[in-house]
Amino acid sequence: MEFHSHSSTELSMSLVETLELLVKAREYVAEGEECLVDQRNIVDRLERRGQDPLDAILFLENLEDVQEEYVTHRDRLERQVMKLVRPE
Repeated sequence: MEFHSHSSTELSMSLVETLELLVKAREYVAEGEECLVDQRNIVDRLERRGQDPLDAILFLENLEDVQEEYVTHRDRLERQVMKLVRPE
């Protein structure tokens, strides 16, 4: 049997705080997806009009990088919640 030095109050506060962060992280991921869709539409529109889409593509790549970080952070928070809910 493993001894945990955290009180139940500390764990519940940690769980509450982590859940609040997870809600925000999920919102950021959802908003990020919307931004990616919008930026892809801009790239498509520029290409259809025969305009240079390079700047829009570079910006899209930056958005994709940021989105990847948001998703990684959200996934880390989800794992943290599971550890708090079901400690091993």
